[in-house]
Amino acid sequence: MMINTSKKRLALAVAGTLSLGASMAQAEDFTASATLQNTLAVTNLQDLDIGSVFATVTGAALANGVGALVIAPGGTIADQGSDSATVNLTSLTSPTAAQGSVDMTADFTLQLPDTSAIVAADFAADGTSTLVNITNGTGNATELVHESANPAVPSLWLMHFTVGDVSGGVSTAGTLNEGDFTIVPDFGQTTYVFNIGATLTTEPTTSEQTYQEGVYSGTFEVTAAY
Repeated sequence: MMINTSKKRLALAVAGTLSLGASMAQAEDFTASATLQNTLAVTNLQDLDIGSVFATVTGAALANGVGALVIAPGGTIADQGSDSATVNLTSLTSPTAAQGSVDMTADFTLQLPDTSAIVAADFAADGTSTLVNITNGTGNATELVHESANPAVPSLWLMHFTVGDVSGGVSTAGTLNEGDFTIVPDFGQTTYVFNIGATLTTEPTTSEQTYQEGVYSGTFEVTAAY
């Protein structure tokens, strides 16, 4: 009987030890955080390569208008139908449209430069035009500067941006030449690849200026917003 009693006491002692260990549990604080993003990331997949173009001089007056080429998002290029009859700007090779991508699960908007203050109908020779808005900054045109950076060499100018050939969705333009394009996704798509085109013009001037051979380049901004 004494042996059995000792066994019971040992069992009770072990049970008491387990109970003491459970009472030593501690609470721990965890931090919760979230990053809110209103502007979506635009990835540059390919810059706009207009290719080789031919131009010799600008007009001798604003009334001479400008030469203009339209680069479509699909990569084709054509003369602007209402450009100058006296200022020559001709495409010699095929262009490569700019291309970008955005990751998103709902409709979003692409914003390119608003160049609506420049009217394509004024590219032709006329006495009252919006051509001055190309060079004075109010038209938001992108200046393509000669590689020499010589201020005596006239620039080429990029405006009237377009978006198309959207993979994963459909693009709808807003007000003409304001640069707003709404992307509506196809079902189940999360990555959208899009092409960008634009209109290229010579520089409107009040005295004839001569173009030089070489590379003309500049940058424009694309923003995606939800």
